[in-house]
Amino acid sequence: MMDPFQLKYGNKLTSILFIPALLADIFWVACVLAALGGTMSVILDISSYYSVIISAGVGISYTLLGGLYSVAYTDVIQLIFMLFSLVSKGSSDIILDYLKKYTQ
Repeated sequence: MMDPFQLKYGNKLTSILFIPALLADIFWVACVLAALGGTMSVILDISSYYSVIISAGVGISYTLLGGLYSVAYTDVIQLIFMLFSLVSKGSSDIILDYLKKYTQ
């Protein structure tokens, strides 16, 4: 993403513009790990600290073993599951609630 800026404005401005992008990625990963750790700590009834460590270990090992293709395929599979659950459960509930509300 920074290559066009680097070609047009040089290395100094590009290195300055890289800092906010790097910080955003670091905070994004921290938020994801905190969410995974919170979810695991509630479900498995273990400490949040250990949940975050386990989540980070699984994510790092999964990426190292399978590469970015495995991450991309996992995203596609998760998207299919989300769409299926949205269509199967969510749509039927919304339609039934609408029919109950406006047909009485």
